[in-house]
Amino acid sequence: MYAFDEVAAAAPEFRAAVRSAEGFRPLSVKLKLVDGCNLRCAMCDHWRRERKEKLSLERLRGLFAELAALGGRKVHLTGGEPGLRNDLEEIVAAGTAAGLRVTMTTNATLFTRERARRLIEAGLRAAAVSIDSPDAPVHDRQRGLAGSFEKAVAGLKNLRKESRRGKLNLAINTVVTRLNWHTLGGLPKLALRVGARAVRLMPVDDHSGEALALDADEVALWNARIAPGLADEGVRLGLFADASEAWPFGRTPEEAARALRGDYALGHYEAKPCLAPFTHALVDHDGRVFVCCMARGLRPLGDVTQSSFEQIWRGPAYGDVRRQILTPARLPPCARCDDFLDENARLNTILETGPQPAPAVPESRRT
Repeated sequence: MYAFDEVAAAAPEFRAAVRSAEGFRPLSVKLKLVDGCNLRCAMCDHWRRERKEKLSLERLRGLFAELAALGGRKVHLTGGEPGLRNDLEEIVAAGTAAGLRVTMTTNATLFTRERARRLIEAGLRAAAVSIDSPDAPVHDRQRGLAGSFEKAVAGLKNLRKESRRGKLNLAINTVVTRLNWHTLGGLPKLALRVGARAVRLMPVDDHSGEALALDADEVALWNARIAPGLADEGVRLGLFADASEAWPFGRTPEEAARALRGDYALGHYEAKPCLAPFTHALVDHDGRVFVCCMARGLRPLGDVTQSSFEQIWRGPAYGDVRRQILTPARLPPCARCDDFLDENARLNTILETGPQPAPAVPESRRT
């Protein structure tokens, strides 16, 4: 996610930014292009909303230029479903023209081979496709629409077939719930079949309630029956950088107890702060800016339809959040977040030890 070598090379500047609660560089920005979706996922309510898009292509071009001028390196497009925007290819091209690495999370159901070709020719560098089970009926049940598995697989394959036109990394994102957990041992074979080069497991967010979250017995069965084989296959095929990725609920009883409470960070931020506010931002579909997607329930830090991104990035609201996240109180959502654990470990190492380059992330696993 981050340009770690760049941060390491500028370690004194990075340390000074953290000490003064100022932004370092917006190296990675997540951009929610739309709030709606064409599926009806059990764990999400984007499909219930039809909010008007406020970020025009013209404003997005300006935003990409602002990010690049501030040292931005990547913009990640998401939603809702970004494929609902008819100008998605032009948005990708605009980000690429600004010198940003453009990536995307998508359900891929709207990606014909022609559209896949246009996206890759526009400069799309990575796509994480949401597939919630190698078992089609289970995926369809969780995604709320019959036939969604076949459409998602077809879209992913279309991206793979057209990837020769550019440098495209493909991954599978899987939300782990009590609807699908027992089927996920087959994910490596599915990834191999469709051409994905990474698999990412994400425990369902707690806002979905107990109806979808695994209970203690299910987590114990996951750790005993699913995770070991998944880890072996995932590592062998290069889908996991580390076997620990197969244990999203932790390995020990203590870690599992935390995960069952929704503390997916497993206590990481009790010892060290999250440094995402110094290198990351989320821009919502309506232009509002937040530290990250987990902080969308907090007060927005600004609005890019009213101000420049630089004014927000360097503004007092962002500074207040950075100062708070450096205190033991952190931010309320931090304990529930497992999005930036590896990144924060590397950033904290750079912060504490100086300009020592962090291990490079293989190109095939970058999104």
